[in-house]
Amino acid sequence: MAGRGRTGSTFKIEPFRHPITMDPNYADKTWRILESAIREIHNQNASGLSFEELYRNAYNMVLHKYGDRLYSGVSNCLRQHLLAVAARIEAAQGLPFLKELKTCWDDHNKSTQMIRDILMYMDRTYVTQQHKTPVFQLGLDLWREVVVRQPHIHQRLLSILGDLVARERGGEMVDRALIKATTQMLMDLGKPTYEEDFERHFLAAAADFYAKEAQEFISTCNAPDYMRKAEKRLAEEVERVKNYLDESTEPKITRVAENELISAQVRLGNEGTSTM
Repeated sequence: MAGRGRTGSTFKIEPFRHPITMDPNYADKTWRILESAIREIHNQNASGLSFEELYRNAYNMVLHKYGDRLYSGVSNCLRQHLLAVAARIEAAQGLPFLKELKTCWDDHNKSTQMIRDILMYMDRTYVTQQHKTPVFQLGLDLWREVVVRQPHIHQRLLSILGDLVARERGGEMVDRALIKATTQMLMDLGKPTYEEDFERHFLAAAADFYAKEAQEFISTCNAPDYMRKAEKRLAEEVERVKNYLDESTEPKITRVAENELISAQVRLGNEGTSTM
């Protein structure tokens, strides 16, 4: 607004401005609030949390250009939590190992969904703009890296699953639901994880098992009995896939079993013909 003074000179009235100062400790204080909440979520104590307030805090951190701090803090918090989870799973022995793995996986999924909801604005803006991994996927990736591929856990996971499959092939009853939960966890981490961390080992063990069984059948059965036993085994593998493996495994395990059982019988027939 312009005016004229008593001496005829003009003057300009500037709008009044309130100085805005940011607390230099704002990012640290806000992150500590969010970090504490994430820990409570991981400890299954989320009932007393205000998710609206937490969302607002995360929103403001991104708005004030602290997205890097927020994202790295969340990533480190998840990693540290999963290191403790991995230690707890590793301490379980025998079949309780798979049960502890399933319980921890279910808890991790639930808590990561809650954390993702708090950080939804960061996912939509900062994560997209900076080409970062979204929060829920980050939780999956860290579970794969810190838990599933922890050397002792990975070795025991393969050993226990392999033992359960072998026992079922031997006629024992096994906890199919628990095996299914484990293989589904691997699928939820991505099909490459299922294939690399379980399926290829399963197929290799099946090839070894059926190569040995084919030799046993050949030494004890005539041709019709051999084929009946081989067909029974093939049907069992198809049923096994339906019960607790991913459907993509069916043609692979069928091919392995056929190669070891049927091809062995064909070779036996050819050898018998050549000696006549």
